[in-house]
Amino acid sequence: MAPAIPNDIFQFSLHSAYQAGLRDGGPPVGFLANQGTHGIGYFEADEDDERPNDMIQLDGITYTLDKDGDADRAEKDDQLPFVMVTVFQPTERVKPPVSTTSKKLKELFEQGKNTPIAFRIQGKFKYINTEQQTYWDVTGSIFGYCIPAWQEAASGEGLQSCFLHESKKTGGRVVDFETGDGAILNWTKCGRLHLGFPKDDEFDELKL
Repeated sequence: MAPAIPNDIFQFSLHSAYQAGLRDGGPPVGFLANQGTHGIGYFEADEDDERPNDMIQLDGITYTLDKDGDADRAEKDDQLPFVMVTVFQPTERVKPPVSTTSKKLKELFEQGKNTPIAFRIQGKFKYINTEQQTYWDVTGSIFGYCIPAWQEAASGEGLQSCFLHESKKTGGRVVDFETGDGAILNWTKCGRLHLGFPKDDEFDELKL
């Protein structure tokens, strides 16, 4: 398979389909090596799971983030019913002011209005609030996308991102954050969105 074009987004399934309950199947982690170096998504969930594990891919390595915020390397055959990855090659690099919040970052990116943006923030954070837990005075990386309004049903609303601690042992799906001293923001506009659809009756039966 030919390598993916830098900063194109490869996405499998629709965020609205995932929210409607289509939470099994999807491409395996091993497939992502041909599609991206950075990304976020959700792993297939067992029926007994309280919440599915989140996925974050950084520098070509895929991690699973469980309901408690524990991180681990994902297995190659783990499946992802919803995933967005890209060969991340940022075109912009800035040092945001200390105490830059997720709200401020979203306001900055929304100046682009209609183009999806991939971003990564590395360094120190005063806090990061995730769906799993809140981290204070922490160092690590956030990767994700700023989704324009027209794309929300397909890919999610606003900022969609995950956090991985520098230890690679904890993380979570980001709710909000505040940067610390020395954090670095890399970002780029994405040129294309490649969208793959599930090919089963369950997907066709959903009322999206």
